[in-house]
Amino acid sequence: MQIGLSLSLTALRASGGTPTPTPTPGASATTFALAPAVHYHPASQSATLDGSSRLVSLADMQGLAALAAISGTTAPKQMTDGLGRKFLRFNGAEAAAIANALVLNNRQFTAMLVGRAHHGRNTLQFLNPRFATYTSASVNTRANSSIGYMRGTVTSSSAPFLQAGSPAGSTNATDAYKVVPGCQMQVMTVASRTTANGGTRLMINNDICDVAQQTTSVTGYIGAVVGAQAASADNTETPVTSVNNTFDLYELILWSGELTNAQVVAAAAAAVSNYAIAQLESQLVLAGDSITDGIATSLATSPAYCGNVASYLTDPGAEQIPSNVRVINHGESGNQISHLVTKRDATNSVFGAKYPGGATKNIVAVQIGRNDMSQSLGQQNSAMFYASLVALINTASTGYLQRGWKVVEVANIAGPTTAVTTNVIAGEDTIQKRIEAVRILVADTTNHVPNATFLTDCLAGTGQTYDGLLSVLHLYDVTVGGDTKFKTAADAQDTASGYYDSDFTHLRAEGCQLMATGGDTPAYGYGAIV
Repeated sequence: MQIGLSLSLTALRASGGTPTPTPTPGASATTFALAPAVHYHPASQSATLDGSSRLVSLADMQGLAALAAISGTTAPKQMTDGLGRKFLRFNGAEAAAIANALVLNNRQFTAMLVGRAHHGRNTLQFLNPRFATYTSASVNTRANSSIGYMRGTVTSSSAPFLQAGSPAGSTNATDAYKVVPGCQMQVMTVASRTTANGGTRLMINNDICDVAQQTTSVTGYIGAVVGAQAASADNTETPVTSVNNTFDLYELILWSGELTNAQVVAAAAAAVSNYAIAQLESQLVLAGDSITDGIATSLATSPAYCGNVASYLTDPGAEQIPSNVRVINHGESGNQISHLVTKRDATNSVFGAKYPGGATKNIVAVQIGRNDMSQSLGQQNSAMFYASLVALINTASTGYLQRGWKVVEVANIAGPTTAVTTNVIAGEDTIQKRIEAVRILVADTTNHVPNATFLTDCLAGTGQTYDGLLSVLHLYDVTVGGDTKFKTAADAQDTASGYYDSDFTHLRAEGCQLMATGGDTPAYGYGAIV
């Protein structure tokens, strides 16, 4: 389904019968009651760009400190979304710097970023202090790397909880689930204060998670880095970047000093209203390997540039799911079921960060198996893989179902005809044949319903404990122009159609988008899950 904000015409008409356009949410910079120290809004500003649409500089709307490219570092790219709004996309090693005129104390600031976080498996370095002292490019002292202004921190396979230095949102057992950034549009706010003035307030949209003050106090930090940490050593300006640190920046605002709770809440509410962002009420977590992750490919546009399936589900102006759903891309290249079990059971796992309301408010969609069944990695035949999959979903106290999640098993897209020689059973001498065998184990591929035995094995059959909480997405039967694109080995080898890479496994950006939309068969795309 496609539900989202789009440019529309109001029922009201101006004189002469001309329709009056509804203003696009977020097209203008947010107006705040309390003036910030610095403020950037690419949609309404004219950034200076290089020949590749990468940032050279963007003026500070307050006139204090510009946001600019860093020498020797790839700058973010300015792009335009489906609603016509300009934004900056930070991907991998891309970063920019706020000029040294910005001086902040790490327990006396508020930072706000309006944007999208395209991955949830690595720490997101949204904003960090840059220098502790600065004389010149070759004479300076780097900021303490343990102190941040705004991060989405992943620790030992945890969810990427919002954080400013230490502690993270995960330390608030009651409200931690509220401050996990997702792929959808959101307003992220960090207000760092002393204990006497409220400690650290973390917010996503209008939701609040209060934690203790930052453990270390430093005054007079100079400048800031967006998309990276400060340099790894003194006397340099080159930031430490984070691979797959992938997010979009629509608006960035910082205040100096300790804002009250009321001021922080009011500022967040102003931005939420300006962008018409819906209250988040549920979530969809996409678990899987590089196919879900969206890795760099050798053909056409790289999906690693935020072109993964979760990003396409939440693209402004072309959303495939309701805007009140948080979407987290938890896929990671190389993952097998064993990795998913580790993430499922990790301390502060995303699977512990549940929305109230039960399993229907917390959905995990799992597409896994390509690495498990390969000769070079898992070497599992279909029966071995099936047993592991059932255990992932249904294990006493720790399975996805037992943890209170609704599960969608995404039947794998097609793969290569690469031979397998270990644990071979009759009829399964290639990766593709193993994939096809697993499809039959989890689904009635003719009637497009779950295999009854699969439901029973997961305690999700009629009358069982988890009845109604396990389904199958028949992604393999997506069609375009009446032709399947993800079903057969021939589909995987059809690189001319623009969906698969030349390895017959990974998808190009167009393929990731097709997984989201379902093409001519939207009931089989990820967008049909919610």
